[in-house]
Amino acid sequence: MKNRKFILILIMFIFTSFVLETREVYSFDKGKDKNNKVDNILLIGEDDKGETGVARSDTMIILTINKSSKSIKLTSLTRDTLVMIPNKGYEKLNHAYAYGGPKLLLKTINDNFDIDIKDYAVVDFKSFIEIVDILDGVDISIDEREINHLNKVIETCYRLDSAKKGNIEYISTTGEHTLNGYQALAYARIRKIDTIYNRDQRQREILSSIAHKLSNTSIKTYPAIAKSLIKHVKVNISIDKIMKLAYIAHDFAGYDIEQMEFPKREYRSEGKIKENGMFVIKWDKEKNISDLKKFIYE
Repeated sequence: MKNRKFILILIMFIFTSFVLETREVYSFDKGKDKNNKVDNILLIGEDDKGETGVARSDTMIILTINKSSKSIKLTSLTRDTLVMIPNKGYEKLNHAYAYGGPKLLLKTINDNFDIDIKDYAVVDFKSFIEIVDILDGVDISIDEREINHLNKVIETCYRLDSAKKGNIEYISTTGEHTLNGYQALAYARIRKIDTIYNRDQRQREILSSIAHKLSNTSIKTYPAIAKSLIKHVKVNISIDKIMKLAYIAHDFAGYDIEQMEFPKREYRSEGKIKENGMFVIKWDKEKNISDLKKFIYE
C-alpha cells in the first residue's frame, strides 16, 4: 500500500494542485543539489483571467521529492511576498505570473530565494474542478467557522463548473465531507475568515486528501486515471513517460508528506508599500532562505 501511495501521489502532483499548463512536467532537477538527491517541481494554480484576460498565480507550491531523507515535501509560497521581479521592480510574487507566465515566475522565485527549480506545472480553476470530479471528489473536514463563507464561495465556483450537473450543492454541517470539484475549489479559496496562511494550509490539505484517497486505488487503474487527467492539462511529455516515472517511484515507499509555509512566521511581517499602498509580506531574506534550503535539501 505504501508503494502504491507514492506512485499515486506522483501522478496526482503532476496533474493537479493545484496546480497544470505544463511546459516541463517532470525531470530531475539537479539545481543546488550536486548529488541529484532532491527533485523539485513548482506547482502553480492559475486564477480566473476575468475581463482583463490576464491570470495571476493564485497558488504556488514547491513539490520536493527528497531521496536522501525519504520524504515528500510541500512548500507554500505566499502570493503577497514582496520580491524583485526582473525588469519590473519590487512587487507581489504572484504578479510575476501575470507579467510573464510560468517562466518569469520561476525566474523570480529562483532569483529571490536562491534556489534552482527548472520544472513547473499549471492548472486553472476550471481544470481543477474537472480533475477533482474525475477523482470523485476529495475528503475534507469542515469546521463551523468555515461553513458560511465556504457556501458563498461555492456559489462563485459553481458558475465556473462547465458541467453544472444538477442544482448547486451547499455544505450544511460540520465534519467530514466529500467535496466535488467546485466545492473543493471554493474550500481552497476561503480567505476572509482568517489569513492567507490558513488559506495555503487548506490548499495543502486538499493535496494530501487526494493523495490519501488515491492510495486505495488499484494500480490497474493508473493508466485510465492518467489518460483522463491529461485531457484537462497541456503537457509536453507522453503519458507513457509519465506512467514510467510513476511506476518506478515505488522506490520511494514510506515517504511522509512534510509541509512548510514560506516566508516563515517568525521571519516575516505584513504591511503596505508607502509609494502605492499595496499590501505585501516583507521577509528576512537570510533567515528565510536558510530555512527553505534546509527544508528542501536536508
